[in-house]
Amino acid sequence: MTRDTTRVRKLGAATSEARKAHKEPLLTQIASFVDLFVWLLVLKSFFLPLFIIPTGSMAETLAGAHATRTCPNCGYEYMIGPERTVDQWGRQHEGIARIIQCPNCRLQEYTTSARPDGVPLRLKAGDRIVVLGWPYDIGGRLGPRRWDVAVFKNPNEPDINYIKRLIGLPGETIEIIDGDIFVKGKHDDLARVACKTPQAQRSLWFSYYDHDYPPRDGAVDRIGRGRWPEYRPRWVALADQAGWVGLETRSPRFDGLGRSREQIQFVNQAGDHTQPGRILDVYGYNAFRAAYEDVTDVRLSADVIVEAGEGYVELSISKYDDFFYARLHADGRLTLERENPKTGQRDKWGETRVALGSRPLRFSLGHADYRVAVEIDGQVLLENSPEQYGVTPEKARRRSQLAIPPTVRIGAEGVRASFAHLLIERDVYYTSGNLRALGTEPGTATQGHPITLKDDAYFMLGDNSPNSQDSRAWGANELGPHLRTAYAEGAYDIGTVPADQMIGRAFLVYWPGFLPLTPRGPNVLPDLGRVRWIH
Repeated sequence: MTRDTTRVRKLGAATSEARKAHKEPLLTQIASFVDLFVWLLVLKSFFLPLFIIPTGSMAETLAGAHATRTCPNCGYEYMIGPERTVDQWGRQHEGIARIIQCPNCRLQEYTTSARPDGVPLRLKAGDRIVVLGWPYDIGGRLGPRRWDVAVFKNPNEPDINYIKRLIGLPGETIEIIDGDIFVKGKHDDLARVACKTPQAQRSLWFSYYDHDYPPRDGAVDRIGRGRWPEYRPRWVALADQAGWVGLETRSPRFDGLGRSREQIQFVNQAGDHTQPGRILDVYGYNAFRAAYEDVTDVRLSADVIVEAGEGYVELSISKYDDFFYARLHADGRLTLERENPKTGQRDKWGETRVALGSRPLRFSLGHADYRVAVEIDGQVLLENSPEQYGVTPEKARRRSQLAIPPTVRIGAEGVRASFAHLLIERDVYYTSGNLRALGTEPGTATQGHPITLKDDAYFMLGDNSPNSQDSRAWGANELGPHLRTAYAEGAYDIGTVPADQMIGRAFLVYWPGFLPLTPRGPNVLPDLGRVRWIH
């Protein structure tokens, strides 16, 4: 032991002497630090530039300045952005919203900005992100792609960077119809719905009602003055169906061995009825708004365990007069069917098998961009083909006039099964009308007003569609000096971003703001649990 210790000491001593002998001069050390600084500056400027999100135009994907609130009625935590107001002199002011609204149960609450006994809120900084700039510089397959979250120079103010989602590519004709993006390429005969990538779609499913947070009471209508029915989201049984139990709990069950098909349905209006309620583009981040858009693209998910029996459990959703069904049979068969609206008969769109066991399976059925997908544990196992189901722009315009909310149901037959974590999500709905608050009406590329992009131009939209200053709303009067000459010469179109104004693709939230040290203390703790990739 002594020899080993002595050897270590001698090695340490020799190393110390070697360090002294090879110690760099002070100027050399300073030069090394300067080199490091320069390399970091180059890395930050050209390869990994860093940005902070100031506004909520990309909520809920990315958060700008925001506060958080846990709803006292249902326990759901949500983000609230600052409220922007304009005074009588036309000056904009930003502060805490006067009225906030839980997106899960619609409870409205006053804040201290409205009255002294209101909810106290404290804003914290937005997400800090890393952006990849060099792929856009190289171009080709590494260049801008549809559904990228991208940073670019603001067409109205060249010294300000914006971040939005890339929707339209050079040479395409873009039109927003019924909340979806329709695209017609240079060489295409017809416009088609632009389907999101799987990664982008996961980011753009927004929670609408989470049954893990059932409300105690109906929402309080403090601002609508009776114009809105009392909102009370819940699951109810259709007719007298005794197989379903525990619907008032977070984990309903179907005790239906030997029983025929019985269904429960999502409703959200108070009263003894089973009528499907409207699903709206509600964002908690936007506080309270008086006008909302109806959304018909939804996804239903639940953790399911088939405990016994030889029957099935079934998820079903609708899009206008189309009904879709995903059945998980007790023998492991999984099917996707569509009910023909003309005949009332079901057409089988696909079938596969899954391994059942004692553990719960995450079972989902969703409709977005005229694509119907069945997922098990986050993996798409069945979906329709374009030949089975699609829509033309003309039909989409006609359907947008229909006032038919989605029907969302869970059914079962001949099994004993348990359900948990019931979740209804809605797809992002890109708004077309009522853009006065954003600067223009009707807006670029909105329904009935398509735009054809130039060969070096892109079209950008925010994920927080009703509250995003993006390609739809930019006007000629606010155009920045860096684009005025090109606009006057016909080389630039309002509502687009030139290729040389694109900075890069956002790919990582490396610092998602701060958490309070104590309930009443300052926001000083990093919220590392929300570090995430950007899609």
